[in-house]
Amino acid sequence: MSDKIYSLSKTSFLKFDQCQKAFFLYKNHPYLRDKISVDKQLTFKRGHDVGFYAQQLFPGGIDVSKETKNVAQAAELTKQLIQNQTSVIYEATFVFNGVLVMIDILCLNDGIYTAYEIKSSLKVSEVYLKDAYLQYYVIKNNLPQLDDLFLVTLNQDYLMEEQTDPKKLFKRRSTKQKALENFSFFEHKINEAYQLLEQNAIPNIAIGKQCFRPYQCDFFGSCWKDVLHEKSIFNLPLVDKNKLFEWYDSGLRSMEQIEDSLIEKENNIVIKNALLNNRIFSRAEIIKQFVEKIKLPVAAMDMEIWNPAIPQIKGTGPFEQIPFLVCFYNGSNNPHFFAEHQSDQRRQFAEELCVLSESYASILVYDKTMEVAVIEMLAKKHPEFSEQLAALKNKLVDVFELILNVDYYHPAFKNNFSLKSVSGVLLSDVSYNQIGSGLEAMNYFDQYRAAEVGEQKEELKQQLISYCHTDCLATFGLFEFFSSEFSN
Repeated sequence: MSDKIYSLSKTSFLKFDQCQKAFFLYKNHPYLRDKISVDKQLTFKRGHDVGFYAQQLFPGGIDVSKETKNVAQAAELTKQLIQNQTSVIYEATFVFNGVLVMIDILCLNDGIYTAYEIKSSLKVSEVYLKDAYLQYYVIKNNLPQLDDLFLVTLNQDYLMEEQTDPKKLFKRRSTKQKALENFSFFEHKINEAYQLLEQNAIPNIAIGKQCFRPYQCDFFGSCWKDVLHEKSIFNLPLVDKNKLFEWYDSGLRSMEQIEDSLIEKENNIVIKNALLNNRIFSRAEIIKQFVEKIKLPVAAMDMEIWNPAIPQIKGTGPFEQIPFLVCFYNGSNNPHFFAEHQSDQRRQFAEELCVLSESYASILVYDKTMEVAVIEMLAKKHPEFSEQLAALKNKLVDVFELILNVDYYHPAFKNNFSLKSVSGVLLSDVSYNQIGSGLEAMNYFDQYRAAEVGEQKEELKQQLISYCHTDCLATFGLFEFFSSEFSN
């Protein structure tokens, strides 16, 4: 075991449980980790923000992480705070059997301690449970007075009133019983992890389903670098991962080795042959019929939504989808409506949506799932617009259907059917700027709402509008592409 105060962390233990090779690389070759995506960084930030907000459940505590510079200091300060019978401790730090954990909130009441682990989620996952059981194991062995450890998640039934009420916003689940039952499991697994580290050799573990369960491994790029060659079977889109690993485990590595008889769906055969022959595939008659059903006048529409984990507007709940921007483009004009949502503007959004869309016979979208959900939510919340919103819903024409149904497939799509990918292949005059995803757009909107009135606030707004408009331009551009290529 290392001379450090700890050898394993909660993160490293969970990696060991997922894949011993990933664990070994994490401990000994961290430079091989994949670069963290912007979306993942934003997800981490959201978790941190929710955890910080949850401290309001037990206010007035001492935050160990802010008072110390390293793990040794944090563990020592935690001991001192416990000896002083501090009633609430944030980020209490414990090490047992070489395993480090930091619990979000630790409370003392009548000589009994209760721990709380905060998760920015509406549901309790198996990973969250294993995480909590490990923390209970470490803390209980340091602190016999620990009674229970609760997993705290957001309450999906909560609706914000005049102010957010932390006690109603969160709900908790006891992990004590199952945690106690798993003590021997952790003893065994921790010993296995130490034995692996002592061997000082990268485990010879082949790629497999564990690379994606429960999350995609952050050493994916390293382990898969020789697997994902141009004609790798894993570059076949729309094929179930179980089937891909069934082929891989039987020795099949390249698309050329996959006989058509092994493929269950015709569209998968189409894509395989298009990739192998570097040839565009199209069902001209179906595309022609699709284009002909679009009635004029026509416009493309795109929406941006905001779904804060912690509700910010009266009448909304955790992660509720709140539309804040809608853009249209009809080939020349590009009107839009932007809702600041300092108060609930969904009624105004519904009204503007109806006004902006009423003059069009067809409304083009790319993957209508979110737009349909927003329209249905607005109709339910503001029934005075239900008839107009129903008419809008009926006007929607989803260009994504042609791509998803493989009525048109370009080898350059590879296995990415996003609007950005498809338009990047088929259109030459559409380019995205700073915002790269819907999650980034939400973050920009958060920044916009928090910014003081001025140049920076206006710049954030214009970047959001530009991103939404670009999606409209791309969707309309795809319509024009298919119209020119497949109409008489």
